[in-house]
Amino acid sequence: MKRTQIDVDRLIGELRLDCSQLEDQARTNDRANSRVLNGATDSLDYSALGYTIHNLYGIMGNACLRISKFFENGLSKESWHKELLDRMLVSIPRLRPAFLSRDAYLLIDELRGFRHVFRNLYNRDLDADRVSAIQKKVPQAIVAFESAVTVYISFLEELRMEL
Repeated sequence: MKRTQIDVDRLIGELRLDCSQLEDQARTNDRANSRVLNGATDSLDYSALGYTIHNLYGIMGNACLRISKFFENGLSKESWHKELLDRMLVSIPRLRPAFLSRDAYLLIDELRGFRHVFRNLYNRDLDADRVSAIQKKVPQAIVAFESAVTVYISFLEELRMEL
């Protein structure tokens, strides 16, 4: 499939929008985390914090999906969230560089794993210690993701000039 400058511009715009939404969700995450850090112990407070972590990964996962669809597509239906993130580590010669560094991948993969547990937690309470542990990695994951987007947009801008 032949890409045009407009296609590249669209992907750049979508990635920038993802970063903007990530910043909004990060502020909500900060508010939820502040409640917990200030002594809130109700399960609803931890659920709210978990929900924001879930949403942060959702935004990051959507950006990865945009990149995958733009360049190569073809994810299996069974474990596509894990496969998608794994794919973002791969540099494909003559097509695209890797989106994530190994360190960024590891941080974001922890959010993905938490999201999976959070979405499939039925008739059980959320583990407050687990939520707190993953929350400690959220700021690093956000910085790593935003850095990856910045680097990737530079690559996309060069690609656009070649079209």
